Amino acid sequence: MRGETELQKDTDMFESIRGALRALLIAAGTAALVAGCATSTPSGALARYDLGPPTMPAAASASAASAASGASTGTPDIANTANAAALGASGAARLSPLKVVVNAPNWLDSDLIYYRLPASDGDQARVYANSRWLASPARLFGDRLRVALAVDRPVLAAGDPTAAPALRVELDEFAQYFDSASTSHGVVQIRATLFDGPKLLAQTTLRAQAPAATADAAGGTRALAAASDAVQTQLIQWLAGRVPAPSTTTRSAPTSHAVPATAPRSDAAPGISSPSSSPLAAATR
Repeated sequence: MRGETELQKDTDMFESIRGALRALLIAAGTAALVAGCATSTPSGALARYDLGPPTMPAAASASAASAASGASTGTPDIANTANAAALGASGAARLSPLKVVVNAPNWLDSDLIYYRLPASDGDQARVYANSRWLASPARLFGDRLRVALAVDRPVLAAGDPTAAPALRVELDEFAQYFDSASTSHGVVQIRATLFDGPKLLAQTTLRAQAPAATADAAGGTRALAAASDAVQTQLIQWLAGRVPAPSTTTRSAPTSHAVPATAPRSDAAPGISSPSSSPLAAATR
């Protein structure tokens, strides 16, 4: 009888242990499921950012102000930029039209927000898990650039049949750089090439950076907006006096070779074009 009692106790203990293990496995499975859902965050939970409302670049603002000053005094300021001179004393005249195309490498042709760790941590490029751009950096930067340029001149799409010089901008860098765990800055670098028909007129590389107020995606996107404005101001200053009136070559170019806005990007070297292509064959936006 005593043996049967002890056997029953052992059986009850075994059942108790088995029940506890079953409960533990169920809890572990639930935790894994929750973790899996957290990893694939639904799109509605993502924070979306853009570069903010367009602002008038300092270069364009100075041109407009100096033009207005010349109109009120009747005396031109010899320190005015080429933009101000083109605007004229009345401010009604505008600069020559310009076709604008903005391209970017594949890694920037998405809505991912990139940040880079310090060199001491391997200089790694990573993306924010729960934050995204509203559109690709190339699209956001290009739209903002066209608004800035349109202050002083007509801005045309790549496929517009109107004869005009062309500006091609390659977005080379667009990321938040961390100097430490608490400090970072936004970096924007572009390569700009100016064409008059098939003729390469000039090329430059411009770079700007701006500090981030916070070490997160919100701070990084604001810093990148400030750096974008700084680069675009540099670009407008660089263009001053370089954009010619449409040349005979440009005016005589057949419109049938205009590149549609959806044309795929070309890897051909800048300034090299065949008789049936255009320097803007890389236009994607």
